[in-house]
This record gives sequence, structure tokens and C-alpha cells, in this order.
Amino acid sequence: MPIKILESSVISKIAAGEVVERPASVVKELLENSLDANSKNITVEIQGSGLNLIRISDDGDGIPSGEVELAFVRHATSKLSVAHDLDSIKTLGFRGEALASIAAVSIVRISSRYKHENEGTSLHLVAGNLRNRRIIGIPVGTVIEIEDLFHNARPRLKFLKSASTEKGLIKRLVTKYAMAYADVRFSFISEGRMRFQTDGKGKVLDVVNSIYGVDVGSKMLEIGPYERDDVTVNGLISKPDLSRSNRQDITLIINGRNVIDSQLNVAIMRAYHTMLMRKKFPIAFISISVTNSEVDVNVHPTKSEVRFVEKTKIFRSIEGAVRQTLLGNVSSTGLLQFDNAVKPQDKYFHKLNLSDKETVNKSNNLSEQYIEKMVDMGMPVLRSIGQVSNAYLIAEGPDGLHVIDQHAAHERILYEKYVSEYKVGRVQSQMLLESEIIHTISEDTETLRGILDKLHNLGFDIEYFGNDRFIIRAVPHLIDKLDFKQVISSILDKGADDVYGIPEWTEDKLIKKVCRLIAVRAGKTLSCDEQMALLRDLEKCENPSTCPHGRPTIIHYSFASMRNQFGRTGS
Repeated sequence: MPIKILESSVISKIAAGEVVERPASVVKELLENSLDANSKNITVEIQGSGLNLIRISDDGDGIPSGEVELAFVRHATSKLSVAHDLDSIKTLGFRGEALASIAAVSIVRISSRYKHENEGTSLHLVAGNLRNRRIIGIPVGTVIEIEDLFHNARPRLKFLKSASTEKGLIKRLVTKYAMAYADVRFSFISEGRMRFQTDGKGKVLDVVNSIYGVDVGSKMLEIGPYERDDVTVNGLISKPDLSRSNRQDITLIINGRNVIDSQLNVAIMRAYHTMLMRKKFPIAFISISVTNSEVDVNVHPTKSEVRFVEKTKIFRSIEGAVRQTLLGNVSSTGLLQFDNAVKPQDKYFHKLNLSDKETVNKSNNLSEQYIEKMVDMGMPVLRSIGQVSNAYLIAEGPDGLHVIDQHAAHERILYEKYVSEYKVGRVQSQMLLESEIIHTISEDTETLRGILDKLHNLGFDIEYFGNDRFIIRAVPHLIDKLDFKQVISSILDKGADDVYGIPEWTEDKLIKKVCRLIAVRAGKTLSCDEQMALLRDLEKCENPSTCPHGRPTIIHYSFASMRNQFGRTGS
């Protein structure tokens, strides 16, 4: 086939494929145009999963009458003029491709009135060709309707998901921008029904309440503003007891732009390290502000991917902001709560008078100084009631009963003690009465040799002796009365849990393996003193609510919940 220049209609369809992948792509481009036009009210309406109709109305600046046709010409834009402008883009749109690409594969009707003009302009385009133009009387702003999407590009339809999936993608996209621009009033209508509407008053939490409901909103924690390395992080994150089975509710906004970045998602997951169960993800809205010259948005036609000059500092800032928020809120509230009637933990002791403290003091054998300390931490002091099934401790707090998983709780206690010693370089070791020699298979020999330095930092004294043999002279003091050979075997077990974003064989992972093995097991009977000691040690933990692998340590049942269950109306 000879080389020839493609017809303009073919070029338009090829270019459209880069920008318009699905109905949600159209909504994204049009939404960004409305936001760039300084709109304060935006309505998104769809029918037939967006294939039949996408209508976006705004009260923005509008398009001058002499430029409406020009807006549908490829590479025509008001956002930049010279190449140097690409180095510091401040608007969401800038390529000048979106409207031309959308028009090439749909029927377009647009009505727009510029803010400095008395009349508006209406256009009707089919497959990118102008069919009608007229002057109309409308309010300032723009209404654009996209009908019969892909009517002249039918093969594209084969790659779309189900109607419900496509609708879900559009709703999720509008949701993300509604949170990113909380000062804009968003309305989302699907199949003639209002799905959600925000108030545009500038509070992200109000947007979350409008979209997800107040039950979710009540479990969100506010970030920041957190500043580090000229990066500012704001947003909302869910408490560890509110999670999802996928990452779809993690939203990243860079300088007002919704982006996708798997590495920055890892920063969020690392911040939740040990607080979430495996394969669970938080609801998170993270807004990052950075100097425009520090981020390159001219990477992908859809503008959903960006490149950073120093990605490491963005990563550190996100991880630090999320972790600080979690430790500053979740660890002080501590417990997972299973009903909405539970009072916040920071109110538990506000009602305590001296006699209450004395009662708690006697029942728990605690000093008055310690009780006062617990009042200032907001962590409830628990009174042990007993052990159930040799696996769970039952305890009473100021506002209900608490069930504690003894193994998970002990794992958390050991983990924080171990990490605390490791961070200051003072992991205590205990010498064995007699050095022991262990034999390993060749694969494990190489693995163990590769982590001997890490094990030394963690209190082990192990040396390679040749011929797949190792000599052990000392082990961490936490490993008491246990077969340390079993500990080594556990360390070499590659089937053990992995943690999001944590490379294999880090000191942290090794610590968790050791703690899981040496923690008190379900099935072990604990004396009253042992039960009380476990509770006291758990109360001292920085994050007592989960084990190092993310499983809950404590479940709380409030008195209010129990009264409701028994049909009691009195106190």
C-alpha cells in the first residue's frame, strides 16, 4: 500500500481515540473546561450511561461569540500560546484537543454566552461538521450536550463495560472533582434522577456527607494543612475501621487536577501500615499543592498522569501527612466501635469525678498518677472481667464492654516494644547457655546469609558456619522459653504475610514475623494477673486498635447498643 496523507475525517477519529476512551472521558474534559471558566454551579446529566446524552451546564465566564466555532478546531486553546507556557500550566485544560475529539465522534449542541456580551451563541455539529449557528438569549455560562456518542465509531462500543459500570465511572469522576472543588456547587443527574448535590460552601466533609452519607462522613479524619519540602497536603482519610475492598475510593488531586498514580497510592497505604487488614483500602481524598514548575502535566493525552521533578518528596509528604493524622486521631480514640451510639473516646473520662477514679484505681490496681495520665490520653481504662474460650478477654470500660483478642493484642504490644528498642539501637539480647547449630537447605542458606546484618540489628547473634550451617549464640530478649529454631524457621517462611509497599526482608517485616510467633496463642489460659497485665500494656500502645498485620485487637459494644438490643429505654 503506497504512503499517503490520511483524510482529515480519519485523522480526527484517530486523535479522538487518544482523548475520548469512554463516556467518562467526555465528562472529564467538559468538567475541566467548566472549572477553568470559573464556574460556581455545575450540573452533569447523563442518559444511557452517557452514550445517549451527556449534558453539562455551568455559570462560568462563557465563550465569546466570535470564538465558539474556533473552540472546536483542533489545537485551538486559550490556555497557552507558546511552548514555554507548558513549563508552568495553571489550568486543567491546555491541549486544545478535547472539544474537537469529542465532536468528531458525536452530535454536539452548545449554547454559550460570554460574560461581557448581551446575547449567546448556539451551534449544532455532527461528526465535527457545523450544521447550524444562531444567536440566542441565555444566561451567562455554557450548556453543552453530547448525543449519540461513537455513532460513527461503532467498534469503540465493543470495548466499553456494562451500562452500570460506565455510569459508575462517571459518578466516581464527578465525585472526585466535587471534593477537589468543594467551593463549587455540583449536581449529578442520571436517567432523570438527582443522584447527589453538593452545597458549594467549601467544606470537603460536607461534600463527603452529600455523596457517601453521614455514616461515612463521621468516620473521616481531616488532614492538615501538612507542609513539608514546599509541598502542602490537605484532605480527608477514613479511620482504619472503615475500608473498601479496592482502591477506587482513593482520590489524588495535584494542583486541582485529578490524577492516577500507583506509587503515590503506596504512600497512603504505607501510612496505614499495620492499621488495615490485608487487601483492604481506605477511603481517601488527598489534595497536594506544589509549585506548577515542579510537576509536568503534559505527559498523557487524557492528562490523568503527571510527572514530578522530585517525586520522592511528594511521596514523603503524603505518607507523613496521612500517618501523622492517623496517629494523632486514631491512636487516641483507640478502639473499633460497632454502633453509632458510642460516645467518642475523648469524652470517656470527662464525666469521671474523684470517686470514679478511685473506683477504677482500686479495681485495676493502678496509681492515681496513671489514671490522670489515661484521662489526658483519652484512652479508656479497662477492668478485666475474665477470659472466654481461652482466646478472648472480656473487660468493662466507662461506656460498655470490650472483647480483646489476646493473641492480636499481645502481637501489638510486642511489636511496639520491639520497634521502640530497634529505633534507638538498643535491642536487648540474651545469650544462650550453649551455642546452637542449625542446618538449612541451600535455598534458605542464601536467604539467611543475606539478612544476617538485619538480624544482628534485631538482637540475634547468628554466624554462617559453612556447609549450610549457622551457629546461634544469642537471641532477642523477647524470645523467652520458646524454640528459637522455630523463630528462624518462621523468618525463612516465604509464605508469610506481605505488607503494602514494604520490600521483602525489611527489619519491620522480620520484627512482625517474630512477634506473630512469640505472641500468646489462642487456647492458652491466662491468670487474672496476666489478663490485667495484658490490658495495661495494650493501653500503653501507640496504636492499640490493631495487630501489626491489621487485624482488630478490640471490639467495643456500648451500653447504649446493649440497651437497644434488650429493648430497654431507661439508663
